[in-house]
Amino acid sequence: MYYKKKNMSWGFTLACNLALGILGSSIAAPIKTVPWNGHIGAVSFTFDDALETQALNMKPLLDAMPDVRVTFFLTGYQNRLIDNAAGFAALAYAGNEIGNHTITHWHLTLESDNELEEDVVKNADFTEAVLAKHGADVQIVSFATPFCENNAHVKTFINKRHFINRDCGLEGRNKWDTEPDWMGIDAKIWAPPGTTINEMLSALDTAAYIGNFDNTNPFVPQITGGSWLVILMHDVSENLAIPYVIMPDQIKTLFERAVRNKLWVAPLGTIGAYHRAHFIFDKAPMKKTEDGYSVKWDIPHKYMPKSVPLRVRIDTTQFGENVTIEQDGKIISPENDGTYIIEFMSKSLILRNTGEISLPIASRIKQNRKAYKFTLFDLKGKPLGIVNDFAVPEKFSKGIYIIRAEAEGMPTVTKKVAR
Repeated sequence: MYYKKKNMSWGFTLACNLALGILGSSIAAPIKTVPWNGHIGAVSFTFDDALETQALNMKPLLDAMPDVRVTFFLTGYQNRLIDNAAGFAALAYAGNEIGNHTITHWHLTLESDNELEEDVVKNADFTEAVLAKHGADVQIVSFATPFCENNAHVKTFINKRHFINRDCGLEGRNKWDTEPDWMGIDAKIWAPPGTTINEMLSALDTAAYIGNFDNTNPFVPQITGGSWLVILMHDVSENLAIPYVIMPDQIKTLFERAVRNKLWVAPLGTIGAYHRAHFIFDKAPMKKTEDGYSVKWDIPHKYMPKSVPLRVRIDTTQFGENVTIEQDGKIISPENDGTYIIEFMSKSLILRNTGEISLPIASRIKQNRKAYKFTLFDLKGKPLGIVNDFAVPEKFSKGIYIIRAEAEGMPTVTKKVAR
């Protein structure tokens, strides 16, 4: 028989941990987001102004470096959006982010409300439509202020249509557990001759927590670990007479250093969504179920990306080894490092104990066996078919499997079974 005496130690520990986790702060939540998607730090390279040099010179660089994806903030100023739409659509199709940089590239703090509505809010939809004509299915969620001019009133318009905005700053670094101003993310500016390639390389080392930072009190924020570095650039060209220009070989050097430092190199909207989601997910309340927990949370902004994958880790000292994650009716298999990739935008997940089944639940299954459907999965979460019980048919090879029992109005039970 597959029914065994209830594992009292597991149940008692789980119940105590639930009480402590909800009513107090003396114990950490048993499931947490992994910082920076498993990297020591992160970097987002952003490029402003919809310049032809970006579309021409960045495509071959990025095509040759699949681990690097960046953000292009497009503006309609001087008809640049229309003229360069095909090139930026190709960059978007390759996985780079397209953001909003207004129609006029004017001083937002001097604009009327009607002008802000056109420049900030409606231009996002317009930019999506322009790139769609060139075959790019773009979702604009990020904004960048022209001249980095911003104030509280401007932020209300940015927030109406974007979940994140990039301004300017000194260091451009963000710490994992310090929530930034999402409508005013700082960025380190490439502005030669004041900014050198060595300074930018040093910033990438700092983000990866490479170096001796014992005497870093002048830095804001202080360097205590890996961080998310945001960089602002403009022209990518060999023409050194252009203001703020960076040469292709220089940006290639920065990309290579970021990859070598094992940073997460991704667009502003990608890393920003991951970072913002963790402040919500890691505080999400858990509800005790008959065989584990259910976790639910809210989406923090209407214009979050359609998909926000989160890498999470389960504290097995609280849950034990016999646990699975289920989301949207599917079992999520662990990655090679033992973490799990969940979808934040699904707004819920279930943690189930897959060890011994308690006697009350076992009795209910036994009494209503005909109502239950038993589905067999491999350890990667792939469904293998319907079986008759918590037993693996002999036609399957020996190993560990997962069986999920479901019935309408009854508790769903998931169990690891050896064949």
